[in-house]
Amino acid sequence: MEKLAFELEQNGERMYLTWMKAEELMDEDRVKVDIFRRANKDGYQRTHTKNRSNAFGRFIAVSKGISPLSVLLSVRAPVNFTPEKGNFGTLAIPDDEPLWIVDGQHRIWGLREAMEKSSAYMPFPLPVVILQTTKKDEVKEKRQEHARYEEAKQFVIINRTQKGVRTDLADQFLSRLIKREGTDVIAGLPSIVTAGIEWTPRALKIAELLNDSEGAWKGKVHFPGEAKKGTAISQGSLKESMEPILKHESFQGYTEEEVAEMLRRYWEAIYELCPAAVDAPQDYLIQRTIGVGVLNKLFPIVAAFTGGELTQQRIKEVLIKTELGMTSEFWDSKQGEAGLVGTGRKAVNILWGRMRDALEEGNKEVLTPARPFRL
Repeated sequence: MEKLAFELEQNGERMYLTWMKAEELMDEDRVKVDIFRRANKDGYQRTHTKNRSNAFGRFIAVSKGISPLSVLLSVRAPVNFTPEKGNFGTLAIPDDEPLWIVDGQHRIWGLREAMEKSSAYMPFPLPVVILQTTKKDEVKEKRQEHARYEEAKQFVIINRTQKGVRTDLADQFLSRLIKREGTDVIAGLPSIVTAGIEWTPRALKIAELLNDSEGAWKGKVHFPGEAKKGTAISQGSLKESMEPILKHESFQGYTEEEVAEMLRRYWEAIYELCPAAVDAPQDYLIQRTIGVGVLNKLFPIVAAFTGGELTQQRIKEVLIKTELGMTSEFWDSKQGEAGLVGTGRKAVNILWGRMRDALEEGNKEVLTPARPFRL
């Protein structure tokens, strides 16, 4: 196999930057994966996940997406590079040597899936970096062992050190994307990108409204790129806590401003009952991920018990009837009952269940009201 390529050298190790057509990557005997099995304990990869591969194939073939990132391949034998101009030239790889996939397995399998649906994707080019870590003077067994070790090392480094886009930054972009191109754009993106996109932009807007309004949340939300000092919770955590509200049937049809006003009154009522916890969020959990997760998840039930009258006073009357969770002491980060439950999603669900039961017991004489709520 000969490929036009650029030769690069980093700390004495050579690699080659080139491209391969999808049809060249189709040959499973030539382009291979070193799968870990009990019979192959030196392998370092798992088999590809069909759903992930199919998703990439659909992204390329159906959504007309592009894949600018290179895949990383390795050859476990010496190669010949003939320079033609500077570090650009022709790379010759022995025809009997396979190319081992170090990174990019799902993209390659995805292209294979795309080609099965349409031969038009056979010439689809994919950027490729080829590692060549063996030495010509090494015996075959030694160089194979050395190359395999280097492949596994690169595989681990890539997968342990790479970090995806922070969710708060991704959320901001997806929000702009919908405003610019409309909700139809969702169909054109992989599901891993669009998970939650329908309600996320609304939640981001509400977070900004709460942060900028007078009340319990003023100045307490940490937005990406801004100083964290003085804030209580990240934009991402506050956004996630709003999912049960924005997906609840009772809150459909309301604007972001209206939902923000409902939540502002709700948290002002909580402030009246737990003033110390709200005034010193660094010492209490009420405005951290667990407290906000529990209390915002509880909000649709509280709203129902108000009889549809979502005033701050009426909300407070509902909350005060529960004997659980409506004191600052309950949310104390060191000695409070909330902190003993834990801090993860499971803890949120446990605490929410306990507070829901107490709330329903305290307000059991109130019938669930008709909608809409009155502001």
